[in-house]
Amino acid sequence: MLVVAALLGTGFAFYRALSDVAQTSTERPLADDVATVRGRTVTCVELLPDSCSFDMQFAFDRWGDGLNAYLASDLGPWGRGVSDASAAKLGLQACNLSSIPGQTYLEFERVARADHPDANTSQLYPFWDQARRILCPAG
Repeated sequence: MLVVAALLGTGFAFYRALSDVAQTSTERPLADDVATVRGRTVTCVELLPDSCSFDMQFAFDRWGDGLNAYLASDLGPWGRGVSDASAAKLGLQACNLSSIPGQTYLEFERVARADHPDANTSQLYPFWDQARRILCPAG
């Protein structure tokens, strides 16, 4: 009986030790880099105040330097009517997805339609194409 109590006590102590480790945060804070967009120096939060999630901040920090050239590129007739913030978000989403092996335009279209449900394939494809050519050519 004493052995069983000792084993239960050890198991409980081990469980508590592991649960304390799981509660400590392992997230590293992301840098709050700046990028030039149409002559303005902006952070992710300034450019995308409602959309600067962890993934978007990571993409902005990684590819933000190319946003100016990307936004100046030909994003098609529909793309010319989209705000810089929306175009930047679409480009950064394309870069995030294209950097993951096996992700294609089809996944990008599904993600892009969350914010632009009425956009069709011919309207969204230039964002994917130009992002992969200009914003994040190496993935």
